[in-house]
Amino acid sequence: MTGPRRFRAGRFLDAAAVHAAADANPRLRRFMRTIAEHSEAGEVRSRRLLEHLIRRIVDDVGDLHLGNALNRLERIAVLRDNIAAILDHVLEGGTLPEGVRVATLGEYFDQLSTEMRELSRPREGIVGDAPLRLADDAGAYADSLLREFDAGGGAAGRHVEPAAIVGDAFRAMPADRQAALRRAAELEPAALWRAVAAESEAGKRAAVADLQTRLGGRLTPDELARLRTAVDDLGRARSRGLQMSDARLADALARIGDPDLRAVVAGGDVWLTQQLAVHNPEALATLWRRFRDGGGRADDGPGFRAYLRHDMVTYGRGVLGEYSAAFSLSSIELFLKGPDANVKVAGTDLVGIGHDGWVWLVDDKSHRATSVSGVSALTDNLVVNLRRDAADFRDAIARLQRDDPGFTPDPRLLDAISRMEDAAAEIDRINRRGSASTRPARISAALQERRLRLRVTSAAGEVREITQALRDLGLAVEPTGTPVPLPPTGGR
Repeated sequence: MTGPRRFRAGRFLDAAAVHAAADANPRLRRFMRTIAEHSEAGEVRSRRLLEHLIRRIVDDVGDLHLGNALNRLERIAVLRDNIAAILDHVLEGGTLPEGVRVATLGEYFDQLSTEMRELSRPREGIVGDAPLRLADDAGAYADSLLREFDAGGGAAGRHVEPAAIVGDAFRAMPADRQAALRRAAELEPAALWRAVAAESEAGKRAAVADLQTRLGGRLTPDELARLRTAVDDLGRARSRGLQMSDARLADALARIGDPDLRAVVAGGDVWLTQQLAVHNPEALATLWRRFRDGGGRADDGPGFRAYLRHDMVTYGRGVLGEYSAAFSLSSIELFLKGPDANVKVAGTDLVGIGHDGWVWLVDDKSHRATSVSGVSALTDNLVVNLRRDAADFRDAIARLQRDDPGFTPDPRLLDAISRMEDAAAEIDRINRRGSASTRPARISAALQERRLRLRVTSAAGEVREITQALRDLGLAVEPTGTPVPLPPTGGR
């Protein structure tokens, strides 16, 4: 059983906005003063505690609202499917499906109307007329907030400024750049900080241009040039400090049991190796084990970083490829198996039903090669994958029917599953009997007879052709996107 879905909406709050709101509210100002008076850390701790409380409460209210909204959307999807199945059946000349009354259709429409109305009323959609309760016990909830805050050492959100790191970067600059920064800080402090703190390249360019306009005529061209370089240096230092603090890195290193990996992470790249150690230490350990099993040295930090990046690029291509293919295959009207992030899981990538009723079995090859000589998901493992997918689809239908006894699956879906099961049985027989030389032709005929198509897509790669052996099995390439250029593996 999975736990409740967490959306963490509070992490998107800007710390400056939270503090500005607190300063403008008399009750919150009194709260901070009271906490400051009873805390050794004074106002610093009180402000961080308030920010933590606001973020956590926004998290919890957001989870309550968004979780409820998703549940309603799922119910709406089931109701719409039920209504569509009934109407399609009647419009095709049939009577109402067995067990369905005229009143049932009206009930579905009434339920759909209610769900849609409640979806548009956020508070009523969550709790109706009842009080908004984040926890059964207010005291226990407050204790959990404080324990969580204390466990984090009183650290605030992701926008806490790395003042020490920025200060070190300033002190490491040549004197002429320091002088340019001091002059700009005296004349246009707010504009200077906007340039240093810009989060994107476009934002940085706009902020620097605005700063130069404001300082025009008050700084010489040479001073402006030194200022631009100094702003870039401070911005990079600030960004690095935001990504990784000493305390955060120390905590991540403490969780790494392998001393060699710990040393690699300690001296590694802040943007990739250390970020993975903080956010997904389990994946880091798995990738380190694979790197070492593949011959990687225990002290080869740069080599491990290159290995990580290659794995992430390959994974990213696969995810992009599946989703791009799904949205580009206009011939598919209904997906039985859609794209997901589990691109390393064996099996078919996509299964869908076309406008003409044919079932498409798709494997995406979004890599850099231009030719494909092997598609194991649709060749060697075709029988296993057909049976596994068909069983998964039947299990999904059974779950929907348990959740909603009135649910009626689309007849096309049931027909497609039956054809997949029949094809699996026939191909299994062909693999065990008859001449190997005629096997591809017989498998292709079995698929054609059951109106199944095997397709290779290339949404985020450059595949343009497949071998004749694959064509003999009935496979074809379906271009679904433009090749995506990626930087060489040595880049950041």
